[in-house]
Amino acid sequence: MSDKSLRVYFTTHHDGRLTGQLLPVWESFFDEPPPSAYGTSESEVQALLETRVRQLLLDDPTAINRFLWEEELQARTIAVEVHPQTVHKKRPIISKALVPLKLTYVYGKMESGAWRVRVPRFGWSFVIEELSIARQVLQHALTTALLGEKPKGLYDFRHEGEEFVRSWDPGGLELEEKRGSGEEPPPPVLDQIGEELTSRALGSRQPSLVHDGGSLADWLAYAKRQPPQSLLLVGGPGVGKTSQVLRLARVIAERRREDKEARLPNIWRTSAERIVAGMVYLGMWQERCLKIIDALSYENHYLYVDRLTSLLAPQPDGSSIGDLLLPAAMSGEISLIAECSEAEFERCQRRFAEALRPFRVIRIEQPAASEMPALMQRYQAVKHSRVSIHSLGLRQLVGHLETFQRDTLFPGKAFRFLDWLEQQGERGKARTLYPRDVSEAYARYTGLPLQLISDEIPAEQTTLAAQLKQGVIGQERACERAAGVLARFKAGLNDPEKPVGTLLFAGPTGVGKTELSKQLARTLFGHEERMIRIDMSEYMLPGSAQRLMEVGPGITSLAERVRQQPLSLVLFDEIEKAHPDVFDLLLGILGEGRLTDSLGRLVDFRMTVVCMTSNLGVEQSEPAGFGAERGAEDFLRAIRQAFRPELFNRIDHVIPFRRLSEADVLRIVDLELEKAASRAGLLRRRLRLVVEPDARAWLARHGYDPKLGARPLKRLIEARVMAPIAVRLSADSGLEGAMLPVVVAGTQAERMLRHEYRALATVLDD
Repeated sequence: MSDKSLRVYFTTHHDGRLTGQLLPVWESFFDEPPPSAYGTSESEVQALLETRVRQLLLDDPTAINRFLWEEELQARTIAVEVHPQTVHKKRPIISKALVPLKLTYVYGKMESGAWRVRVPRFGWSFVIEELSIARQVLQHALTTALLGEKPKGLYDFRHEGEEFVRSWDPGGLELEEKRGSGEEPPPPVLDQIGEELTSRALGSRQPSLVHDGGSLADWLAYAKRQPPQSLLLVGGPGVGKTSQVLRLARVIAERRREDKEARLPNIWRTSAERIVAGMVYLGMWQERCLKIIDALSYENHYLYVDRLTSLLAPQPDGSSIGDLLLPAAMSGEISLIAECSEAEFERCQRRFAEALRPFRVIRIEQPAASEMPALMQRYQAVKHSRVSIHSLGLRQLVGHLETFQRDTLFPGKAFRFLDWLEQQGERGKARTLYPRDVSEAYARYTGLPLQLISDEIPAEQTTLAAQLKQGVIGQERACERAAGVLARFKAGLNDPEKPVGTLLFAGPTGVGKTELSKQLARTLFGHEERMIRIDMSEYMLPGSAQRLMEVGPGITSLAERVRQQPLSLVLFDEIEKAHPDVFDLLLGILGEGRLTDSLGRLVDFRMTVVCMTSNLGVEQSEPAGFGAERGAEDFLRAIRQAFRPELFNRIDHVIPFRRLSEADVLRIVDLELEKAASRAGLLRRRLRLVVEPDARAWLARHGYDPKLGARPLKRLIEARVMAPIAVRLSADSGLEGAMLPVVVAGTQAERMLRHEYRALATVLDD
């Protein structure tokens, strides 16, 4: 290779004059046309070019770098034959005749051994592995360029005269790309959208990786190519795709430290979200993408873009980031590293096959479960963890992770738990965890109750049913059926490829269907906040099902919430109101335990409990009052008629709910009053709420509606009990340690109130 210098491409015209054009090493969309001149001789053309080059330097001192060549270039003219296009009866037809054309190209051997080929007259540029295929490549390019053109387009390819290339140094120009001993700083756009991983890979904050999910030798071979081979890492979540990219950056940094002349790429990490961040006006993010391409063009860098599906996702204007970056990757102008799962890869093969063309596909497999105890021990050693786990505890942990976190793969889910475990430990205190300790820690980590995940603690169906009945009054049979699902989960007998349980609660309004769902969430996950409630009355219109699959920043769709918390209870409230498109989505969720989001990614529902509520089978003409009840057969018959057979057969249990009796409503009154009495405002002042039996019966009678069930009860207690107390406490801020009686007007209890409590009494009247 020679020192860098300029190259001028000369074309001889029929009148003997010459056109000289400065050859660019690379081109991008925003570049100005290269300087050119027209004269009678080479010297005249070069003199005119020098004037233009000096003006270019005045406008931008770095612009000359675009025209500095290392390769020795030569020109070659070849004859090619094409089938021209003709027009017959106003229809374009490709003729069978062959028309010979002459085409001149410039070529030079690169340091990597590949050949750079340019056709300056038409701005074509290629990098080919062997010079022997240049004719075939140019033949295809010429045929493609003429396809669809009018016959006169052939004249653009006519050969006027000799075409040749000359090295040129006008003298007195500053042609050095770098000044001083420091390296050229990266273009500002790269700092805006990402960070360079290779330079920081050897820092103390980057621990060594303990699992090699791919072949390092192959990776380095791809990285050494000029340009580096674009890579697509295919594997499930948690298998270590991102960790392998960090590992590649570390190995590149180590090789550079050993060999200063090693030509290995830098790795810039970014994402689709970071590329479009702050780009609010039309065309802004497209301009940023073009600047990224310009900054990375033939610069021996990798752009690590995270998820491939995010590149292909349409932006608000309908186009995608991939529409700009992927063509540049196909031509070898830039090199990409992207990730996707196996399901996403198959979807891309069906719908976006062209998007996969630039990539070398590398599949990363998860390690076997039997390998995980040794890998976790090695990981803790690398992290210098103060918490050690006994060998039996490690095997127990692997079992828990396999059973209860099927949405992610090894080794990622194991390493995340170990990181969390280290954060929970007391600083500086070493300890060892045994199997029971591991189960307790995992219960805290996931929110699952210890009695469901530990084989050492029995959890009978009757015990689980009793826990459910504490918060659900009057539905003993429903609680027992729901507890059976939890018992099956405890025994590990549920279908691993479906949700933990699929329950349809059928019955009148206000009898405890939603409350049982909340109680299931409390029993299974420790808190009702782990319940994802979807009101199906909001999904009645055509197209509304798409909202369940939307993903992106700030979106709280079903797909996003389950992806963030796979261990959850999903409640589809009033399922019969949903549009039929929603039922199509439910077929995949209930049958296969998964949902495909708007980006084509799979959302795992196999660790969720799916509950649905319905009023089907409840007639408005039923007898009013307490205890009016219909048989379970009526609900079942109505549900079978409303649901398609393929959906109905995916439901594990249809659980009927009966109407509440008067005794049930009284128990609900006690439950709600107990919650009210435990509020912070009363406990802080040591105030005791005392509700007389007549008042409890009054609340039960007025808080129950035959059509609405016990739903009005909470509003009644707030309005007739808590609101008057709040007014009284606001007026008397010093009231503490007193009894707050609740009585019915005109009853003996009201008349028997002591004088000191009469002012504090809440009197209920009609």
